[in-house]
Amino acid sequence: MKKAFVTMALVLSLFALPGTSNAQSSLEVVLWDSLLGAGIGALVGAATLAFMDHPGDHLERIAQGASVGLIGGIAFGFYEISPVFYSSVDPAGNRERLYGLRVTVPLK
Repeated sequence: MKKAFVTMALVLSLFALPGTSNAQSSLEVVLWDSLLGAGIGALVGAATLAFMDHPGDHLERIAQGASVGLIGGIAFGFYEISPVFYSSVDPAGNRERLYGLRVTVPLK
């Protein structure tokens, strides 16, 4: 019963994922990077089991690797979208970097 429930949850989550879009929001990039980081971390954690005498006693290494990968993926995702935080578009459509607080007061 438990295996059937887990299988159904996995199948539903695969079909419930959103379709591809041409425009990616910045949080979508962070989410994707964090998922990839967690997956890669879980694979690295599973690979470390090959170096253990009793791998069945150290299965928590998979979860530890996934959590470290998740944190690393979130950090890389925020690094990847960091130009969003310090750039601005002026009314003419030019993108410019902001190096501090800038206040624009229209006079007209």
